[in-house]
Amino acid sequence: MRLLAAALLVAVLASGHCRAQPFAPWPKPASVAVIGPEGDARIALVHEAVAFWNATFAELGVPFRIGPVEAVVGAIPVEELTGLRDQFLERRFPIPMPAAVENSAADIVVALSDGDFISFALRWPQRGKALAAIKSHHRWPLSLPNVARNVVAHELGHVLGLGHNDDPAKLMCGRPAPCRPDATQSNTPRIFPLTDGELARLRDMYRRVSAAP
Repeated sequence: MRLLAAALLVAVLASGHCRAQPFAPWPKPASVAVIGPEGDARIALVHEAVAFWNATFAELGVPFRIGPVEAVVGAIPVEELTGLRDQFLERRFPIPMPAAVENSAADIVVALSDGDFISFALRWPQRGKALAAIKSHHRWPLSLPNVARNVVAHELGHVLGLGHNDDPAKLMCGRPAPCRPDATQSNTPRIFPLTDGELARLRDMYRRVSAAP
């Protein structure tokens, strides 16, 4: 699938999240807004995922970072999120940018939904915006221990430019491999690691990106 100027997303993972094709790196540090209910437990998971990605960039020796993270009480309607997902699956491009994303001062909007849909990521590269939509953590498989944490980190991985791999022990595993989010279930909280190839890709993509906005 070719890169689209308006948006990027690819085929869906049946039980938990969508995967995005790799695309260009962010040209500058990317701020994050989390839209969801006040006190939502997943807000802490977004902070944890951002810390994971920033620690990864630090270990790679590249200056790029994401954040700061701002929590915004609100919601993008479930119908709008599922509509975006369906539009992609039906190949009806360009995909419109939700008003909540367009009007946000942040570059990346993480929408914490109460809906039962497949979590997904979209990016509008020419406008410097992205959306990561996360399904309800009260629904399977995000209701399993440790899964929501990895789904949030996984979708941010797509926003940062990574696609899927075929290793079920790695964070970015997904279709066409037989991976499912429930494979990240664990009684010990942890974010699954990246592959050596993904680390090399991130280093190559972001080594020339400035740390300054």
